[in-house]
Amino acid sequence: MPALYRVFPYLESTPDDAPGGALYMPGRGGGRIDNPELYATLYLSDAAAGAIAEAFGRFPVWTAAMLEGSSSLPGSIRAIARYELPAGEAICDLDDARQLLKLKLRPSEVVTRDYARSRAWARRIYKQRQWSGVRWWSYYEPMWASFGLWDIRRLKLESTAVLQLEYPALIEASRTIVRPIVKTR
Repeated sequence: MPALYRVFPYLESTPDDAPGGALYMPGRGGGRIDNPELYATLYLSDAAAGAIAEAFGRFPVWTAAMLEGSSSLPGSIRAIARYELPAGEAICDLDDARQLLKLKLRPSEVVTRDYARSRAWARRIYKQRQWSGVRWWSYYEPMWASFGLWDIRRLKLESTAVLQLEYPALIEASRTIVRPIVKTR
């Protein structure tokens, strides 16, 4: 399994599984495959640039202000974590045509912006009780894979780095999805 990455609001002194920690799974319910009545979801990417694009792609211009932490987590800053998921972990790969056929899913249903529909297929997959999560292609760059994990017991945190505008993967993401980086003094 490749390394996985996630951008999150970081508090250095916080335990990894608490708010501000790299393994904290917010029970928010607003994402593509969220079904908070059944599970929490940790969203990741197989590329550092992919995780950054997913976190900041909605901003037309990238500035240092976007790297500030979450308003719901005072004192936090944005960081990127790198994880390792053991080989053989049961991930439902929605970039596999055979899997889509088995699930009776069309590619357009996987990446739909209609989250009621994507949450419905995620619920069906979760209820099969054979998967730790799902993999699909990134909205921003199909060569990047997005992951939604609801079972992170075997996910190993390898490192955490505070994001800055000069971070190489941030520059790569900005170039790939065409977002200018503007540094103010």
